[in-house]
Order: sequence, then structure tokens, then C-alpha cells
Amino acid sequence: MASDNLGDYERVQEEGKYSLEADIPTITFTEIGKRGIRRMDGYEKASGKAIYTRDMQLPGMLYGRVLMSPYARAKILRMDTGRAEALPGVRSIMRYDDPEIEGRGLNGSYFAPGWVGRQLKRSGLVEDELEGWGLKPVRPVLGDEAWYEGQPVGVAVAADSEDIANEALRLVDMDWEELPFVLDQEEALKPDAPILRPNSDSNLLEDPRQLLEVGDVEKGFKEADRIIEFTARRNAHLWAGAEMASVLVRWRGDNLEMWLREQQPYHAKMLFAEWMDLPMNRITVHSPYMGCSFGERGNPANNPSNGMNILAALFSKRTGRPVKFLYNRNETFFGESGDMMVSYFKVGAKEDGTITAVQIKNVFAVYMCTPGIEHFIDNTRIPNLKCEAITVDVSKAAAWWDRCEQLPNTFCFTLVFDHVAAELGMDPTEVALKNDGYDSRDTTHLSKYKSEHGFPDRDSLRECIKAGKKAIGWDEKWHPPGTKKLPNGKMHGMAFTWDHAWDDVRGTGSAAILIENDGTVSIIGQQADIGVNPWTAYCQIVADELGMRYQDINIKPFDLDQGFALMSPDGSCNLCSNGIVLRKAARKAKKMLLELAAQKFEDVRPEELDTKDRIIYVKSDPKREKTIKEVVARAMPMFASAGYWSEAPVIAWAWHTHGVWGEALETGRPRLGRQSHFIEVEVDTETGTVEVSRVVNVNDVGKAVSPETVEGQMYGGSYLGVGRSLTEEMIWDGKTGVLLNRNLLDYKYATMVDYGPVDAIFLETGLGHGPYGAIGVGEATATMMPALLGPAVYNAIGHWIDDFPITPDKVLKALGKA
Repeated sequence: MASDNLGDYERVQEEGKYSLEADIPTITFTEIGKRGIRRMDGYEKASGKAIYTRDMQLPGMLYGRVLMSPYARAKILRMDTGRAEALPGVRSIMRYDDPEIEGRGLNGSYFAPGWVGRQLKRSGLVEDELEGWGLKPVRPVLGDEAWYEGQPVGVAVAADSEDIANEALRLVDMDWEELPFVLDQEEALKPDAPILRPNSDSNLLEDPRQLLEVGDVEKGFKEADRIIEFTARRNAHLWAGAEMASVLVRWRGDNLEMWLREQQPYHAKMLFAEWMDLPMNRITVHSPYMGCSFGERGNPANNPSNGMNILAALFSKRTGRPVKFLYNRNETFFGESGDMMVSYFKVGAKEDGTITAVQIKNVFAVYMCTPGIEHFIDNTRIPNLKCEAITVDVSKAAAWWDRCEQLPNTFCFTLVFDHVAAELGMDPTEVALKNDGYDSRDTTHLSKYKSEHGFPDRDSLRECIKAGKKAIGWDEKWHPPGTKKLPNGKMHGMAFTWDHAWDDVRGTGSAAILIENDGTVSIIGQQADIGVNPWTAYCQIVADELGMRYQDINIKPFDLDQGFALMSPDGSCNLCSNGIVLRKAARKAKKMLLELAAQKFEDVRPEELDTKDRIIYVKSDPKREKTIKEVVARAMPMFASAGYWSEAPVIAWAWHTHGVWGEALETGRPRLGRQSHFIEVEVDTETGTVEVSRVVNVNDVGKAVSPETVEGQMYGGSYLGVGRSLTEEMIWDGKTGVLLNRNLLDYKYATMVDYGPVDAIFLETGLGHGPYGAIGVGEATATMMPALLGPAVYNAIGHWIDDFPITPDKVLKALGKA
């Protein structure tokens, strides 16, 4: 057992700073950190009884389908829906020129002059509300012009069955005008490129983060002994989840119910309410189980994601019947990750491995997740940094931060450090240690911060590197590039990367704790499920805070719109945000419980009581005790008659915000935890095949509330990351602009039999700003691994391949064999 005696952080609104929370109770970890706990969602999912949005059925339900553009860019010249309307079983048809939707964009408020623009302006990041925030322009819900192949366009149908709806779409008679398109972002910037957006003279998209500078890079280059320049490319990859997109809507008078496959159900509710001009209190959103998401269903720009919600609601209103809108597998292949980028690097370094300057130019297609320089600011001592990041519209679907918004940052970070180490002939782990720090300052400043704020003064990076090197045998195996041939004839390669462990990129949530009359506890709060098992950890936290057992805690059906909304499962801040929410609520509930209990003891004040093993006892005389059930027996939320049930229920709610993007340094909150990753490969120089033979991940998670959940994220992240580096790529036909691999057979998604073995090692240093010193882990491994394959292949064959994914043809080309 261990005690929680670390400092925790609360927002001090007056100064926008973070300071220690006063008078934090010390608890004993009994459930927190325990292995072998049955996960809350395990039985339903393993038994096949879990209900997903696509499984939902309502009496009288209709099925909605929409036409997808067969062209990369085209305009409808003529459309005749007569035969479709006459098909038996068709109940309603909606056209792009219907008054309800004609000319209307998807989201009036998530885009400036709307929600994002307003938030950026309020936070001081921009002076004016910006149009688009680096996203594609707002798409119509159902327009007459397609910007990309597979875009919902023209016409939608509601029918008695999915088959009838599909047949109706085939019966629509249409004439198209095919328009010029462009797929590559650099080609789109050329003077002769077609302009894709109406009323624009350029394909360049505006973004407030276009230029970021720290120090003086020219000064840093003059101080350097070596200048390293190279170019890299990250091609498009998909979120690639298992469950296909769907939504179910029904009206009850002026009130609407929605069953959403949505990672951010509360945000979806906000956007939907504004578009429909419907008060939020008339909308009830259900969020059933989801078959993965990886960020895809958090995209407010995505016509397929949010347009279907609107179409389903309009059809349901028209017909007076529930409507389920569906996409098939082909149609679900939309929403590339926001790291489709070409990167130009110039780096200055001294002979001892000290990096003096980093200059990056990133050219993004469609959308920029993050500029690419932020992790150099967040966790290095490098004094001179400059990043120009531009976003260009191309004929592809709206991208988003699928699989993590930090991908551009980690891509640039890994390649810079490994290129520098290779140029200097140094062990890359030594280059990492040489440059660790934050905000251009070295690790002595981190030590000072830890001391001032109650953190242990541990060197997280050094500990992560030590553990990883030992596990993979780095000191025995690492070698100069292109020098180790294995007995099987393949070339052996190894690589290492590192980064900080992001734990608080953002996160706001609320929840309530209700102690029921039998002494058990209910957590009340809606949250989307994406398979990461958060509820087990939530129940462990509440159990230890209240002095109860894990099995005494349950979360009320997570899919219900109950008025409290936990932080959505994204940003690696799920536990760090919601853990604090639930800890706050549990501590409030415990205070109420002890105040109620004090009335039932003789001459005892609440502060003289404590709880353990479902017992409330007097701390100075533990034999004086009462069960929690005894204490709350009369605390009834509602009953038909007064009398026995005469005491107020023990229910407490809490809210917490864990900051916003880019806020950590401004508020004096450097990220203290680190992560390190090692990979071992074998390269067949005759075929170009790369085999990943070993992966070692070391993550400082601060405190592992649920160890198996931590390891599950690390294992899963390994396959996601390695798959993106080797095989995952969306491939468009250059002549037609059509996406060629719209399925999970041709899109080469990695599985657990493709790579490995994988070692998942986590450290618990208590260096996080989350509950009990916890640090996020959900995105870390999957986001760090993709770029690491390049340095590993270089170490194997002695030639750099910085074009991802690294496929056999690229290996053979690098070797001069293709």
C-alpha cells in the first residue's frame, strides 16, 4: 500500500495560475493500483451483449441513406428524383435544394465567426475571430457540389429498409460536371492549380498558429558546429475503427432523442441544438457503446460525421417516425489524420550533442493538428526555435486529429533528435539527456519547480531510458548504421525516441456521487465509450476516497444524458481530468456522510470520524463504529411519505477544468513526466521488407490507478503506431481522385500477430498533475511509434527513408535497387 501525499493542482482563477490544493487528505491505496479487477464493461463486450448505436431498434423505424459523390470534385447540373420517390417503401426524399437545408453549412458555431474563433479570441491567442481555424471551409449539409470523392451530396432518402433506401439512391437520375481537382498540398499551392473553394483566390487556409518563434534561430545556427538539413513526408492514414457510422433520432412532440456514435456527445448536442435552433433542454442524447473512435467522431468539420445527425433529425420530423441513418464500410472511410504533411528541417548542433537551433517548415493538407514545434518548447532546453506551418486545401475529406492531435509534434521531434544523433555519431539516448528541459531551460529549473510544488525530484527521462535500454539490451545491441548482418541474411537495426508525457492538454468535466440507502455508491455522469476502460479506474478512485470496496461502486448507465458530462475520452486527459472530478465529488460526499454520521454518534464531531471497509469509525476509538448503510438508511432522495425517510440524500457533484491548449508553460506548469520508446527491426535488402522484431515502451504514468488499463493502452498503441509507420496509408488514384482502399482488407491495419513481441513498462514517479500524481498514457505510445521506424531502418541499412509509411519499394529505392 502507498499513501497519496503528493501535491495536487487546482485552478486559481484570479491569476490564471496553478497552486497547491489546500489541506489534501491522505488516503490509503487499497483499490487504486490493484491488479485483477474485473473491468466494468468486460462481460457485456466479451459476451456479445453490449449494445452499440448500430444495434438500436425502435418501433416504426425508418432507414436513412445519402448519396456519396463518385467524383473528386464535381457539380450537379441536373437531378431527377421522380423514380426514387415512386419506389414503394420510400417515405421521404431530401434534396440539396430543399428550403430546409439549401445553402446551409454544417456548424454555425464551432467555426468562426463561431465557437472556436471566439474561444481563441477570448484566450488571447488571436486578435480576431478566424474563419475555419485551419479546417476545410464549412461544408453544406447537402450541397450540389462535391469537394472530394465520397462526400455526401445532392440527395438523401428515408425508407422502410436499408435496401430500399439504397435502391432509391440508384434510381436518382443525375448529370454531373466534373471539375479540376488537386490531391497534393504542394501542388495545390502552384499558380496553375485549380482553386477549390468558392470565392477564394488561393488554396491556402488560414490558421492562427502559422508562425511560432522562440529565440533567434540564425544566432543558433552560427553557434552550431554542424548544420543538418533534411525533408520528410507523412502520408494520409485513417482512424480505422471497427464500428461504422450511424445515428438514430426520434421526436416526441417538441423534444428530440438521439442515439449517437459520438466521441464527444455533449459537443455534438451543442452543435446540433444551434443548427436546428432547438433549445438544448429539449434534446436528450444517448451515447451507447462505440466500436472504437480514435478521434474520428470528434470532428465538427466533418460532413459525414455531423451531417448525418441533421439529416436524420429532419427526416424524423418530416415523417413522424424514428430514423436511423447509416454508412457502410466504404462510406466510413473519411476523415484523414491531421498530419498529412511535408516537412523541411534545418537543425544546428554542437559536437557534444547540444542542439542550438531547430527550424521547421510544415506544409499540411486540409488540416493542421499541431504545428510541429510545440514539444521542443514543452520539454527541451533548445533556446532557438522557429516553425512555419501552413495548411492547404486539397480534394480530400476534412481531416481531424484522428489518432492524436500531437502527431505532427512527435513526428518532427523524433526525426530531429535521431538525425542529429546520426550526424554526430552519438548514442541517441545521450542526445536526449543532453537536451532535456523545458521552455529553453535545463533540468535544474524542473528540479526547482518540483521542490517548490511538492513533487519528488526524480529524473523521469533518465529512469525511462534506463528501463528501456535494459529491456531491449541496447548497450549490447546498438551499433553504427548498416553494420550488423544477422545470420538469416537480414540487416539489423535499432532506434530510440523520447518525449514528455502529456497529461493535461485540456479537459473539463462534471459528475455526481450518490450514496444509496443500502450504502452502495453510484457515479452519475455521461461519457462516450471508445473501449479504453475508464470506468474501472473511476470506481477505484471513488472506492478509496470513500473507504469502500471496488464492488460497492457503480457508474449509472454511462450512455444516459443525466445533466453531468464527464470529459470526453480524448487528449490523454481522460483520467487526469475526470479523476480529479470524481475525487472532488467523492470528498464532498464523504464530508456530507461524516456530517450525517456525527449526528448518530454521541459527542463526536465530523472531523473526528473516518471511513474504512464500509465502516464509519471514531479515529480515537475505532471500536466505536457504524456501517455506512446504517448511517444513510434514512437519507432518501424521494419517497411517497415522510416519517422514517427524513434525512437529505448524500449526493455531491463536482466540476473541474484541466487547462486549455498551450497553457501549461504560460501558467508555470511544466510537464514533468517522460516516455521512451525502443524498436528493433530486420530489413531484407533483397525484397525491401521491414520486420519489426521487438518493441519496448516505457511510459512514466505517475500513478497507475488501473495497471491493466495502462498496459492495454501501451500494447494497443504499439500496434497502431507501428502499423502507421509500415503499412497504413490511404491511397488515391492520381487520375480520378478516387480513394482506392476503402476497406479494412486493402487498408493494411496492423494486428497483434504482425509485430512484436512488445514490452509495456510503466514507471510511477508521481510527477503528474493528475490525481495522485497521475499522467496520461492513452495516446502516447501510438503517437510516438510512427516516426521511429525511419531511424531504425537507417540504423539497419545506412540510408535515410523519411517518407512514411516505409514500404518495401521505398527501401529498395534507397538501396539503389528500384
